[in-house]
Amino acid sequence: MLKYSSYQSIYEQPSFRRPVKRSLHMNVFLKSRLSKIVLLLIILSITCTGMVQAFAASTDNADGTYRPEYVVVMPGDTLWEIAVAHKPQGLDTRVYVQKLIRTNGLSSSAIQAGDTLMLPSR
Repeated sequence: MLKYSSYQSIYEQPSFRRPVKRSLHMNVFLKSRLSKIVLLLIILSITCTGMVQAFAASTDNADGTYRPEYVVVMPGDTLWEIAVAHKPQGLDTRVYVQKLIRTNGLSSSAIQAGDTLMLPSR
């Protein structure tokens, strides 16, 4: 009968283990999968950002109708100051002043305190 303490395998065991090398095919597969995941995340983040901006920038009501905004002219206000305060970013102030005049049916740029001006739609 054999004793466990005296048993020795006939196969030689290495004194150290070499690290397992991944095959070239495995490396290409992992890089391909990683690039697909990164691309999917980029597309998803762009889509979500676009949806958030589209809904946040909406001036329409829930029923789809547009509600214009109004400004009450205070003493000392000018069309230029009102245009600078309310124009969309990137739009020339002169163009917005002309839109204000056209929208409100003004014959000149003269306004008085207490006048109510409708802001042009963006």
